Amino acid sequence: MQRSMKEKITKRGSKISRFFTVVLLVTILVVQPVTATTYISVEPIPNRDVVGENALAKILTVGYPNLELWSNRLLNDCGIVQNVIDTLASNGAISTVNPGNTRFLVAAGGFEAVTNPSYVFTVQDSGPNAVSAIDIDVLDNALGYVLNQGGTAHFSPDNAMAYDFSLDYAVVTFAGALSGVQAKGFFDYLGAIDPALWSGTFAGFTQIDFQEAPTNNSMLFLKPAATKQRFITGLSTAASTTPGATYVTLNNNNQPTTNELAALRQRHLQAVANLVNAIEKGQVTIYLKNQFKCPAQ
Repeated sequence: MQRSMKEKITKRGSKISRFFTVVLLVTILVVQPVTATTYISVEPIPNRDVVGENALAKILTVGYPNLELWSNRLLNDCGIVQNVIDTLASNGAISTVNPGNTRFLVAAGGFEAVTNPSYVFTVQDSGPNAVSAIDIDVLDNALGYVLNQGGTAHFSPDNAMAYDFSLDYAVVTFAGALSGVQAKGFFDYLGAIDPALWSGTFAGFTQIDFQEAPTNNSMLFLKPAATKQRFITGLSTAASTTPGATYVTLNNNNQPTTNELAALRQRHLQAVANLVNAIEKGQVTIYLKNQFKCPAQ
């Protein structure tokens, strides 16, 4: 897995901006939200071990905007994510996930120099109407299975005790909205400043709605295999030379295989095969805009 912080976390440019601030690593945010939040990030683009290196390479040639459109069509036209939730709920595998505590959308995710669209979940994990930790694990694993991933990521930046291993994060927040293309551009710009924070081991980010921001305008970076000071210096330099970017660092401390989930997994693979077929025919734009069909149930 090479994208969107693909290893499961629970186991294991321009003028200087005058709005730039740096806060050194802290155990938890100074202003605590009323409820804590967990983010889940899982890509619809399959793992190379599932579809093969050649197919994955073809998929990546179509560029971020086309992959974002394909991901949105799978999400909104085909209900690929909601089908997973409904299947888990109907089989009694989860009981606390509902529209009031869980929302998801297509957002950018980068891992080791590659940025792709991901399905990013914002999950309320404490307080009234919270999703249980067990249900978060089950949903996370099921999504990885159905979407043919080698692994997924879920993390809680505002709860240092949420998961087993302590990991350092940094958040860059932008004024206004943030598109996936813009997020990719910032990640690539960070690589020009320090390649270790872009293409190095574990270097990556997920686009999130930090502190419930309605515009989904933040990028949460996982510290790669580089020193903490190098991580802070590189990101602070990138943010300070990007107008409107604000930087803060913080510290964070059974796969269901029912027949229904297996069927959803096969439909995802069919959707991938349809995309690859369109790529091979040189008809990606026509396919995505006019000929896209959801895989048969």
